[in-house]
This record gives sequence, C-alpha cells and structure tokens, in this order.
Amino acid sequence: MTARASVAAVIFDLDGVLVDAEPVHRVASRRLVAPHVLTDDEYAMFIGTSIGAFAEWLRERYALGESREAIVARYDALVAAELATQLLPAFDGAHELLAALRTRGLSLGVASQSLPRWVELTLASAGLAGAFDVVVAADAVTRAKPAPDIYLHAAALLGAPAERCLAVEDSIPGVASAVAAGMRVVQTQQADTAVARQPSVLATVATLRAFDLDWLDGAQRAF
Repeated sequence: MTARASVAAVIFDLDGVLVDAEPVHRVASRRLVAPHVLTDDEYAMFIGTSIGAFAEWLRERYALGESREAIVARYDALVAAELATQLLPAFDGAHELLAALRTRGLSLGVASQSLPRWVELTLASAGLAGAFDVVVAADAVTRAKPAPDIYLHAAALLGAPAERCLAVEDSIPGVASAVAAGMRVVQTQQADTAVARQPSVLATVATLRAFDLDWLDGAQRAF
C-alpha cells in the first residue's frame, strides 16, 4: 500500500455511471443508419468514444453519402429528441453518494464525451442539474477519451491537481483517459453495458451504493 494525498475532487463520467442513457443512444443510432442494421456489438465498440469517430465509422461502414458533420448533426437531433421524451432516472445510489461527497467538502465534476445538450438534458432528467461544480462535455477539448484531455480540463476548472482527483468511470476509453490523466479510478459496473475490470483501477463497484468513502483518504488500495 502506497500513501497518496487525500482526494480533493471527484469527477464522474455520465452515461453508464450516473444514468443509463445508452439505450437512448442505441435507439438513435439505429434510426440514424436505417434501413441498414447496426448490431449491439458494433454499437458497443464506440461506447465512451467521440461522436466524431462514431460518425466517421458509420459513414464508411454504410457508405453514407453525406459528410461526417452532417451525420453528427442528424445524430445530435435524434438523441436530443429521444432524451426530451424519456425519463432517465439516476442510478440507484447516485444522489446519496453525491450528498455524502458534499458532506466531506469535496468538489464535484462531470466529464462526459457526450455533446453539451445531451449532457444538459440527461442531468435534468435524472434530477442532477446543479449537482456539480463543473460540467465538461465533448466540445471542451480537441482530443476525446482515451486521451486524458477531458479529465485534465475538468480538474483544472475545479482547481484540483489531477493526482488529487478520483474519477468514476465505466467504459474502457473512459478508464484509460482518467488513468492517463494521473487520477485514481473507481470503475462502476452498474449499467448493462458494463465491461470487465480494467487494469490500474483502484476498485470496481457493482452499484454506486458500494462506493467506499475510505477510498478518499489517500490510500492507493486495490480491490
């Protein structure tokens, strides 16, 4: 066990961590490519990555006769329409965990690879609007996850050194992004899109209720 400074800020991914919005994105993705068929395995390849990369793959995979920017715009509209009509509650334990972290005086942030209005609509649907000091979406950085940029940007906005931040992630690119930023990472496996435990994470949790507040004390322990 190696001692490290105590955690000053906790930064959450959004989809798959605080809210299960992936079904919405999956439906929108299939509507985007119809009448072509997008399989679950194909969709899963892009969970946690940038919409630009997904759009470029769709353009090439289905020989879509439009630009990547046009595909992104159509996808944006489809996802926003789905989010506006569906109730997406926060995952079990999310509100309680955020309250407990606030009680400890920690800064809280969101670092999501989703587009800004998706993030806004999702947080509002889950009753989490205003729950965070900083909300960073895909437009804030040039390089998407697994590059560390979005986590480093969120940490800078929170005024916390990356090494004193703990990230809560679910996807392979997301975990890699936070680890590359120098953060401790708790990997949640609460969503039905959960992946196997990733290297270098501090711990995995089946639900946010299993988050151990002792992980904030600076001990670099693995579970």
